Amino acid sequence: MNMNKRAKVLFLLFFLGFCFIMIAYVSLIWYPALPFDSKSKREVTELLGENTGTIVKLTTEENVDWYGYGPQANQASAAEAMKRAMTEKGWTFIEQEGAGYFFERRKEKMIITSQMWTGNYVLFRIPAGVL
Repeated sequence: MNMNKRAKVLFLLFFLGFCFIMIAYVSLIWYPALPFDSKSKREVTELLGENTGTIVKLTTEENVDWYGYGPQANQASAAEAMKRAMTEKGWTFIEQEGAGYFFERRKEKMIITSQMWTGNYVLFRIPAGVL
């Protein structure tokens, strides 16, 4: 292979690699906004991707801990994982109303809310320090 062909092949490989990276990066731009500002979409997807099937603390803002579950999560599996984590901390699940989950511990009551993010992840809003 002469130098000209080698240069063309290297350029093509570099260009394809660059395109792949840009597509992966740009795809996060189209994700919906997060309900908090202290983590980027990329950081959240990486954290949740590394911890598939477990509840992961994402950040704390304004006395609220944000946890996530995913990827490829559905509300039911995410809710079960969150309920298990709360039970381990001594909370008793009482009921669910829509996206709200009601818990009790002694005379304390707490509500945890959830929301789907991107259709692949479930985010939980939990009072700071509970989990």
